[in-house]
Amino acid sequence: MMLNSTKMLFILFMFTSTLISASSNNWLTGWMGLEINLMSFIPIMYSKLNYYSSESSMKYFIIQSSSSMILLLGIILTSLKMNMNISMMIMTCGLLTKLGVAPFHMWVPSIMEGINWINCLILSTWQKIAPLMLISYSINNNMMVMPAIFSLLIGSIGGLNQSSVKKLMAYSSINNIGWILISMLMSMMTWINYFMIYSLMISMFMYMLNKENINYINQCFLSTFSSMNKIFFLIMLLSMGGMPPMLGFMPKWMIIQLAMMHNMYIITLVMVTSSLIVLFYYIQMSFSMLMINSQKLKWMEFSITNNKMVIISFFINMFGFILIILIKSMM
Repeated sequence: MMLNSTKMLFILFMFTSTLISASSNNWLTGWMGLEINLMSFIPIMYSKLNYYSSESSMKYFIIQSSSSMILLLGIILTSLKMNMNISMMIMTCGLLTKLGVAPFHMWVPSIMEGINWINCLILSTWQKIAPLMLISYSINNNMMVMPAIFSLLIGSIGGLNQSSVKKLMAYSSINNIGWILISMLMSMMTWINYFMIYSLMISMFMYMLNKENINYINQCFLSTFSSMNKIFFLIMLLSMGGMPPMLGFMPKWMIIQLAMMHNMYIITLVMVTSSLIVLFYYIQMSFSMLMINSQKLKWMEFSITNNKMVIISFFINMFGFILIILIKSMM
């Protein structure tokens, strides 16, 4: 993503608008922050080098503006002291659509397919902060359970047999939103911890995909990774899938423990099942890279053997789990 003064200004507005929504003390200010955020992110999404970015930008604008109208309708009904349950349900639907939570998820894979990896990262992490904060302020257990379960199931099953890595990450993002919504029902700090660890892992993962210019799983056959970097990449994939004792296992383990303490046995079963399916398609991706001989092409000659970011991500994913346990034991 080329950074010029205009895009830097939009990035500044994007960060500021999220802080406005997250720190707002009324719904109208939160809605205003979401709108500024939308109008800031659309110019960032657009790229002259990518033909599909304009299509994705238009789709994103239509979906987000529609969900904003639904949210505003709910806010107006709430201020008029109408039926509060219906008003809150309308507002929740608007926020869930903004997040891409199932069954309002259909826009996520198609939009992520048409943008570059940097914008995919922003869409999967930063763009979710403001809606998640607004949902957490007015959480309703009855309204959140079914969307969370749908997200867990659709996010895991939808990723099967995907050839596009971006669509795979989109469905993985939907699955992780399901985990976050479940953790929201039990503890504020748990979902924040989960989101921070998820953001860290996905940032490292998408950084490597962006550097290697991998967009489809079959490109892993042609990857120029060295043997050591393939091991690093495998560790990262297993961590993303939640394989113990990697870093990605820690937040899922905490949520499962809390769910069992709250007698959410069916939800726990769904979470474990979906996590295993997600782990399967991450292992499938790593199989493409590790078990089949690479074919080096001149146009793909790029070595990251000495890249510090790769080495740092390896140690974070391998030993982050142990580090978190040590920190918690000292607290």
